[in-house]
Amino acid sequence: MKIFFKNFFFAALATTALVSCDDDTELPTYREPVMYEKFEIGDDNTPFQAEGWSTFLQAGTAAWTIQRYSNNGYAEFNPYGSNNPVNIGWLISPAIELGETNNKTLTFEASQAFTSNANNKLEVFISSDYNGDVATATWTPVTFKAPKIAGVNFAFVASGKISLVPYKGNVRVAFKVTGSGTDQALDGSYQIDNVVVY
Repeated sequence: MKIFFKNFFFAALATTALVSCDDDTELPTYREPVMYEKFEIGDDNTPFQAEGWSTFLQAGTAAWTIQRYSNNGYAEFNPYGSNNPVNIGWLISPAIELGETNNKTLTFEASQAFTSNANNKLEVFISSDYNGDVATATWTPVTFKAPKIAGVNFAFVASGKISLVPYKGNVRVAFKVTGSGTDQALDGSYQIDNVVVY
């Protein structure tokens, strides 16, 4: 009798759990990314080249590069050793089609290395009229969770969800780094990885 009751109890409990799971749990909807760039391209410490992406040196000679560490590729802008008082480099995404009913979201990961001053910074912008000339395009700054100045080096931080709902048509995302190759307080680097629009 005890064995029968014990088996009945566990069978009833399992049935209740399954029913409860059906009623209360909803599986997340999978959304195909519109763009997903992991920068798994090129060899370590090589000039940046990725299909559809472009770079622009606003000041100085430091350039965006592809770096690899522990089998992970990422884009990096590092002014150290450039011998330029000011280095400003832009990394610009391919055109992103937002579609008629735009409910898109941007996320990415960023890290820093050896930064110590807020003027050695990473900024992110969005443009809907970029045509190859950074200077003539309209760039709107976006708010994101940035890696902490003087934080843990090369520790990637998730940007948080950045809504693209205010934008229409084709847009570009730009990552802009400002630093110095002669001022030790401004010669830290920034890394970008896993840029996703979904």
